[in-house]
Amino acid sequence: MNDADFHLVAHSPLVHFETCTKVQNATTKKLETPRANVLQRRMAEAVEVLTALGVPAIRIIVTKIRQCGGTTFSVEVIYHLCQQRNTDALILANISANSQGILERIRTFSENDRFPWHNALVPRERRMKWANGSTATITSAESMNPGISKPRQAVLFSESAKYPRGGVKDDRKIMASILPSLNDAGLAIAESTPDGASGWHYETWQGALTLDDFLRAWKAGESAPGNGWVKVFAAWFEFAENVKPVTEAMRARIDATLTPREANGRRRYGWTHEQMAWRRAIMEAECSGSEETFDEFYPEDEVSCFLSSGRPRFNVAALRRLELAAGLHAPETGSLVAVGDGVEFQREGSGFGSFQIWEKPQPGCSYIVWCDPMTGEDQAESGDPDRHSIGVLRTEYQAAGGACYKDAVVARVRPPFTGTTVLTAEYIALLSEYYGGALVVLEVNMGLHVLERLKDLGVPLYKRQVVDPYDREKQSYMLGWKLKDRDQRRDVIDSLALAFHNEALDVFCPHILAECKNFMWSKNGREEARSGCHDDDVLGLAMAYRCKGSATLYKPTVRRRRRPGDYKRVR
Repeated sequence: MNDADFHLVAHSPLVHFETCTKVQNATTKKLETPRANVLQRRMAEAVEVLTALGVPAIRIIVTKIRQCGGTTFSVEVIYHLCQQRNTDALILANISANSQGILERIRTFSENDRFPWHNALVPRERRMKWANGSTATITSAESMNPGISKPRQAVLFSESAKYPRGGVKDDRKIMASILPSLNDAGLAIAESTPDGASGWHYETWQGALTLDDFLRAWKAGESAPGNGWVKVFAAWFEFAENVKPVTEAMRARIDATLTPREANGRRRYGWTHEQMAWRRAIMEAECSGSEETFDEFYPEDEVSCFLSSGRPRFNVAALRRLELAAGLHAPETGSLVAVGDGVEFQREGSGFGSFQIWEKPQPGCSYIVWCDPMTGEDQAESGDPDRHSIGVLRTEYQAAGGACYKDAVVARVRPPFTGTTVLTAEYIALLSEYYGGALVVLEVNMGLHVLERLKDLGVPLYKRQVVDPYDREKQSYMLGWKLKDRDQRRDVIDSLALAFHNEALDVFCPHILAECKNFMWSKNGREEARSGCHDDDVLGLAMAYRCKGSATLYKPTVRRRRRPGDYKRVR
């Protein structure tokens, strides 16, 4: 190796990767010198160009397809940096099993490295140490307070889109605790396959810039263009290896059975017969013939990959449109106060009131108040308690001028709310009174303690019809809403899903929309919140939407004018 090659390998993780390392071939399971693919080359370009320009804080976020070597090359970048100079690095996988796999990759790199670093590795269980003082601590997002202890020069967030969301272990909290350890300098790489249109990875990706856009802004004098992150993506058809040989007969068969998606891919991206044959083979072998599942594992662009991944229950594109609209419909925050015979809203300039109002009550409109209560007051003592979801749904109406307005969420108790039974009932009563004595639909599977308090306060409550199992003709009514079984739960959620799909419901509450985006199909076919997230708002809104036919017409409180005490004497 001459001096030029020596210098190139020492300073380029890409050249080192293609000349001095060994990785395991996914097919043969043998160790071989790798040839970088399109994604790995784009990652290397971003790291090396930003390093050459002297950018102090290098932040790379990578959204990748399945099994494309994104994690392997990210580990190579961290390994190369640790060999090159004294570096304290942290590698954070999404789960413990994956952190063990990363540990094995580093060992393989070290044992088969042909470059004369003269820097022996001392492997330990969760911490690698080199003779030059470099260290790499490997842990997972499943740990409590992962990686919090010391300053770092490099961090790798592996499968960052799959970190826990919500609760005690939350991806935003994890990032907020680790990124400051880089002290506005150093290297950070976040790489992941997409997993739904929510969470830290998705939100950071939206504000990140391509390398070209970042460089233009940097040269124009911006210190941290965009949100400071450079995004890297490669579609499945950009990988040279994602092809399958075809015969002339196979070409004719593909042309004769071209699907609309394939026709669009050929027209828009220039898909070849070999690429479409590979796509069909992978779809059949790994995706049960589903194009939606293929889009999740092997996205063709950086937008639809988030919309198709994670099997969201609700239409993500519709939720995204509502999110954008929510930015134009900020709520008023304040308190509801009993004044005389009615209730008034008092806005608080501090923004720390207990109620959020998007639309004040209007004559001629109908309203219904919902409450999906938390399991019990004792849960408020846990690290991530259940919450009360309390809000108001206004049904659709047509204004005097002919304009039509959709069903809409117009008010709510500010989330997250974990108040006592007494406070919960008081807030429900205030919302009901403020919106003209609106009917309250209360979920009573866990809300009997709130129900009794509301009865004492004289709040109008929704009644459900109950059929006697021994006498089908005998019917009675009971207070509150109660989910009888899984089929009824699905029926209620289906109604809300249809409303989102048809864009028949306006929701400008970011908290509700976030829960809706994290409401998924589970592996067993159940519709539920993603692990670590909540679904109180989803179920509360679904319940109110299903019961909207019982909404009550708003009637302004008419205050009786009081006569003065000496009225008769004056007359």
